[in-house]
Amino acid sequence: MKSLKELRTENGLTQVELAELFNVSVGTIINMEKDSTNIKDSLLTKYLKAFEVEYDAIFLGKKYEKIVCNDKKNETIFKIKKRLKQSA
Repeated sequence: MKSLKELRTENGLTQVELAELFNVSVGTIINMEKDSTNIKDSLLTKYLKAFEVEYDAIFLGKKYEKIVCNDKKNETIFKIKKRLKQSA
């Protein structure tokens, strides 16, 4: 998965350039790159088309990141506890 910022920077675009291409303010691009959990469908569609990616390939927002990181952390803790229990 790639973040909206990664999609933009990997394609050599500045926030200003992307804002102009998407016909939105630079502030909108900045906000979406910080936390895109409330991204409008119309803007998300522009990202999908512009960067030729599927919805599932886009990483959406800091809140989602926290959930994913917490899930991975909890999974790791569970595995470690299980291994330690088995070796005891």
